[in-house]
Amino acid sequence: MTRTCKNPVRCAALVVVFLLAARGELTLAQDLAPDRNFSPIADKSTPLMPRVILRNIREDRDGNIWFASFGGPIRYDGKAFTNFSEEAGLAKRRIFSLLVDKSGAFWFGSITGGASKYDGKSFTRFTTKEGLSGNDVLWIFEDAEGDVWLATDGGVSRYDGKTFTNYSTKDGLPHNSVYAIAQDRSGKLWFGTQEGIASYDGNIFTNFAGIAGREFTNIRSIVEDKAGNLWFGGQYGVYRYDGKTGAMLTAKDGLLDDFVGSMLVDKAGSVWFGHPLDERGGATRYDGEEFTHFTQKEGLPAKTVYCMLEDSDGRIWFGSVGDGASRYDGKTFTDFSTASLPK
Repeated sequence: MTRTCKNPVRCAALVVVFLLAARGELTLAQDLAPDRNFSPIADKSTPLMPRVILRNIREDRDGNIWFASFGGPIRYDGKAFTNFSEEAGLAKRRIFSLLVDKSGAFWFGSITGGASKYDGKSFTRFTTKEGLSGNDVLWIFEDAEGDVWLATDGGVSRYDGKTFTNYSTKDGLPHNSVYAIAQDRSGKLWFGTQEGIASYDGNIFTNFAGIAGREFTNIRSIVEDKAGNLWFGGQYGVYRYDGKTGAMLTAKDGLLDDFVGSMLVDKAGSVWFGHPLDERGGATRYDGEEFTHFTQKEGLPAKTVYCMLEDSDGRIWFGSVGDGASRYDGKTFTDFSTASLPK
């Protein structure tokens, strides 16, 4: 069955980027008063995670696990899940991307509302009015120099702490819908877009849209393994690139499914692939020799995997759509999502 995604930011749920609700009005960026702290709201804390759409997972300095969800960011402190909403100071409730930067500040990327930064005292909101390239913020990344890059539906924006510098197809990106950003060990930045891959050496962009020698679009994730190979996950498989040559990997080679929406490299050096489509959803682990599948048959609670994280204790977290979150300790899965949908 052919699966395509012509308008990536507003595709149906089975094509990874989707919107279940109608677009709202744009929220203008502003600094919120310091007394509006990002603090837990008691009646929004629960020992179980609501069954919401999860799009990203991060760990903060204190070991708390954070989830980007379409119901607002959710924090897990080891005991309870706390859900934060727009009332806390967020630009929009539908959070798509997350970052905890080197200073410990939180960045939240939303759909239609731009980005929000929380420095521990107050929120700052950024939209196109302040110079952001787009108001759908699909990925947030901090480079080695401390600049924050925001992948949007209008290109990519680099924030140096004061101003934005925007890049688009005019500068060499294959497409203005950018989904993933990574930096390799040489310092070069890589971007995954709707129409392929580009790199940036600090001066110019190099377009790698035809790198795989076949249709390879809808690039959702980029990681570098311990050997220095770059992995690009997309709609039609995974491309492994050593800097000179590469190879495509698909379900025929051992992946659970061709569509790879998320990836991570664990502490042991294995590469994990998250598969977001219901009919072949789950995760694949590749240790350099063998592929291992994780589905409901193997104990994975959810049908799909949209995002992953290895925490500081070496446990793998999985986020899904509608089935919440689960955690794998190397032997067994823990399902945290037996709560019903929030009202």
